[in-house]
Amino acid sequence: MKKAVKYLILALLLALTVALCYIVTAEARARRHLSTCKRMEIIFRDTLNFVSEKDIRAFLKEGCPVFIGQRIDSIRLYEIENVLDSRSAILSSQAWTSDSVLFVSITQREPAARIETPDNSFYIDDRGFIFPIQGDCGKKFSVIRMPSALQCRTWAGALLEMLEWMKKNRWDSRFMEMEMDSEGNLVLLPLEGKEKFIFGKAEDVPAKFGKINDYYKRIRPVMEEGYYSTVNVKYKGQIVCRK
Repeated sequence: MKKAVKYLILALLLALTVALCYIVTAEARARRHLSTCKRMEIIFRDTLNFVSEKDIRAFLKEGCPVFIGQRIDSIRLYEIENVLDSRSAILSSQAWTSDSVLFVSITQREPAARIETPDNSFYIDDRGFIFPIQGDCGKKFSVIRMPSALQCRTWAGALLEMLEWMKKNRWDSRFMEMEMDSEGNLVLLPLEGKEKFIFGKAEDVPAKFGKINDYYKRIRPVMEEGYYSTVNVKYKGQIVCRK
């Protein structure tokens, strides 16, 4: 009999706990249903400055004109993310609510290089996505001058792999500019010195930079500065220097 009473009391306590949880949850849902969005906070996940908080608010005003004063549980977060993700400078966004605040986080698209053609200039990211120059992000990127945008698309994959290799091996800070000559050769322009390094195609990258390293260690030290105008490393096993 005592055991039966004990189990009954435990069952009643459990039922009471479940009921209290249900009441608390229901009250929270009711408060959320009545709660309205009072403000929006924008969080940037990087230090680029392609878009500002003012830009984000303007994008949302155009694409999702009403959310301040709207019930929190009726805000369509996916619509906010879609509006922002459609902007070329934004890689991804995330929207969520807490209490009466709408939070929006922004990750901007970081360029791998700036491409310049006679007709246009644009950025390309490490995935090959091309987007227009916009704002001043306060950061320098490699500049590649090419005859046309079509040529850029043709070379994009190889160029991006080359730029990634240069970054990993710390050559990117020594060669911030490249151009394509009339013969279709990629030419590297160093930050220091007047030599132009004829690289050829964006292939055999480690071997060619090995020859550039040999030039700086073995050839340039014994010649006066500016003695050679071009250093050709595109041929296998050769370094061809010309005055």
